[in-house]
Amino acid sequence: MTDLHQGQTMTKAYRLISGGAAYTLALDWQADKVVFNNLTQWTNTAGNDPVHVWWRGETDAAEAYSMQVVDTAAAQSWNFLNPTTNGFTVADTSGGPSANRATISGLTQADPAVVTHSAFTFQTNQLIRITDLGKVGDATDRGMDELDNRRYRITVLSATTFSLQDPITGEDIDSSGFVAYVSGGRVQLETQVLALNHPQVAPYASTPYSSNPFVFDPVTYQLTAGTSVMGANSDRYYIEAYKFGDVSNLGDIG
Repeated sequence: MTDLHQGQTMTKAYRLISGGAAYTLALDWQADKVVFNNLTQWTNTAGNDPVHVWWRGETDAAEAYSMQVVDTAAAQSWNFLNPTTNGFTVADTSGGPSANRATISGLTQADPAVVTHSAFTFQTNQLIRITDLGKVGDATDRGMDELDNRRYRITVLSATTFSLQDPITGEDIDSSGFVAYVSGGRVQLETQVLALNHPQVAPYASTPYSSNPFVFDPVTYQLTAGTSVMGANSDRYYIEAYKFGDVSNLGDIG
């Protein structure tokens, strides 16, 4: 499930039996608070740790704590421990939508202008926009001012180069008299499909055309509970996860 909670507070509970080792819990969304309740240790035995709480985005000293029974008066006398050793570790996987852009490493003064870029699978006749060239502030001149923030059709020459054409007429862009390229710049893919191609021409006339797919690699939100949280083998757990609809930061009110 993606993290589309639309400002609503969400809760989820999990039950498990510990194997006595660290465990990585996969969550349905990016939780703000997770509570591990060790039901086996929820007794009046001194030294037991029945409750472990984790908060997202807090400082190391406050992001998690455990409640430890200190005497036989259960639920009346506790230590509050900071489980920094073998406690909680965020274990989210990387992901998200594909960037659909590349950085520029070269741009020729030629007819047609040829762009050298970082690895990305552009396709002939797609439309791109070039940005972050020209002057940046008053200090850094990246060159090729004339191409900055404009849209072009492209012809792919290799895995890391393409030439530029006018998006309407298809005429090659002649950059022979433009300000020389210095460094930097980006290429942003503006269309996943081809520019207008009627009637169809090679290489798209006889075979089905497959455009750049929109790729979304969902993030898996995970929290690893270490051995100090997971207790002993066969301990029974009831876990609570919370996603707050809104958190108002009131700042220092002192």
